Amino acid sequence: MQVPFFDIGRLNAELESELLAAAARTLGSGWYILGTEVQTFEQAMAESLGTSVMVAACNSGTDALVLALLAAGIGPGHEVITVANTAIPTVAAICATGATPVFVDVDPDTWLLDATRITAALTPATKAVIAVHLYGAMADCAAIQTVLCAAGRPDVALIEDVAQAQGAELGGRRAGTLGRFGAFSFYPSKNIGALGDGGAVCAGDRHDGAVLKELRNYGQRDRYHASTPRGINSRLDEIQAALLLTKLPHLAEWNRRKAALMETYRRSLAHLPLTFQAVTDGCRPAWHLCVVACSDTATRDALQQHLQAAGVQTIIHYPIPCHLQPAFGRARSTGLPVTESLAGRILSLPFSPVLTESEQAYVIQQVAGYFSRSSSHCAL
Repeated sequence: MQVPFFDIGRLNAELESELLAAAARTLGSGWYILGTEVQTFEQAMAESLGTSVMVAACNSGTDALVLALLAAGIGPGHEVITVANTAIPTVAAICATGATPVFVDVDPDTWLLDATRITAALTPATKAVIAVHLYGAMADCAAIQTVLCAAGRPDVALIEDVAQAQGAELGGRRAGTLGRFGAFSFYPSKNIGALGDGGAVCAGDRHDGAVLKELRNYGQRDRYHASTPRGINSRLDEIQAALLLTKLPHLAEWNRRKAALMETYRRSLAHLPLTFQAVTDGCRPAWHLCVVACSDTATRDALQQHLQAAGVQTIIHYPIPCHLQPAFGRARSTGLPVTESLAGRILSLPFSPVLTESEQAYVIQQVAGYFSRSSSHCAL
């Protein structure tokens, strides 16, 4: 059996007629940039977040972070605290503003930003913290804000990177609504994915929301009148907005399917020497990836090779932490032993709303078979 990591085509095929109708509707409108489709999607997404927020749709999750940082006044000479076990775009966004990334280690159980390490990383130049909600689980935003207040730095902006956790909740509040800004990605494989690229950033403050919409459109408040400096061209196009508007009502069901898949993986693999990501107290994840940690790098690599030979596609999210990437050599960090250890041990198993029971059963069988074979070899 061949089991793809994520069959995006199969997922989109479930909604093919709806997606084609949305595209045709947009093509027939004759308006393709910042029209009614974008406006309607922004309103629908704001409503889905369950609180009073403004949403600005943009052309990628990376730009969503850039816009949030710009709206928070981040620029050259400033520092932004985040984690290194994230996707490169998180850190690329910081560098795009001219600011310096500052990496802190993650909690060994949740694999998310360890709030207790923030204080030691603070300097007068610190202007923001990006909390990455990794794999679908949420970082403890309340703990981060408590640490910042205790350090006398309530001015530091908390920005949530929600690229992998749309629909998750912490303490009854949706991911993206706990900080000053929440940045979302609609890369095709995300919890809701465009048929191309796309992103959005939300803010609870109406002034911040207005600034975001100006920044994404060259800094223009009205056509040909730029009022906000440092504006960029980052607009979600009408067709992608129409497609996302079609998909948004299905988010809860897709997240439910993935929650059931995750529960099956955890239950079925619990007897094996694998570790799953722990969940922050009060968090209801919106799982994006199913990641397991092996005991060491050699075991992880051997397991991945075994699964590949059996037709099971796996990926490592992420093999090289950002603080070890040549592009981010000017970043600052303290020791990151947990981050580096995890990078050498983690493996992402096939995981998507359209993964079938038989496909998942085959993956589980192959994972268990690898450890059974390894045990037999050790016994010999």
